[in-house]
Amino acid sequence: MNSSSIREISEYISVLPSSERPLSADVYFIKGKAGTYVIDVGSNDEAFETVGNIPDKKVIITHFHEDHTDNLRRLAIPEEDLFVGSYTKKAVGYGTEVNSRIVIDDGVHIVIVPIPNSHAKGSLCVTVNDEYLIMGDAFYSNIKGYNVSLLSEEIRLLKELKYSYVLMSHKEKAHEKEEIISILEKIYRNREKDNPFIPVGPEE
Repeated sequence: MNSSSIREISEYISVLPSSERPLSADVYFIKGKAGTYVIDVGSNDEAFETVGNIPDKKVIITHFHEDHTDNLRRLAIPEEDLFVGSYTKKAVGYGTEVNSRIVIDDGVHIVIVPIPNSHAKGSLCVTVNDEYLIMGDAFYSNIKGYNVSLLSEEIRLLKELKYSYVLMSHKEKAHEKEEIISILEKIYRNREKDNPFIPVGPEE
């Protein structure tokens, strides 16, 4: 990886930050012994060139939105090396569909997990060495707000998974596990009877 924009997060995780024009998600790189695990591929040229120049890579897509997936059109990723959720597979047309937890041990301990959330159906999140959780956009709501049922399921999963810090797309800061859960629990407490959505966004 030779992009000057890449930022080191830990000895085994780095990130190519998101951009706004064009809108392109953060692209995370996890260094294993046998290869590199790429989380999302973005949509801009820098992300395309950076991901394309990595040998021995496997790609994990957090969800189907184009700022996370668009460069797949230009990258020749074999189906067995592309891990996607159900809606992402429908959107991009191929990939190894992940419907239950997948564990990868390659010098780093990676767990790919389907995550219920209000932002995008069929999303995946990734834990690394039980230290970091990479969750794409699963922290965010959709235009209607947070779905009460999905938010409850998401909070339950976030409490269960093993990690200390949270990395989310379009945010530079790493957040602590307790902080993220606390914010979502506060939003959940604002639910109203007979309303399936909580029409608020996450607080900073």
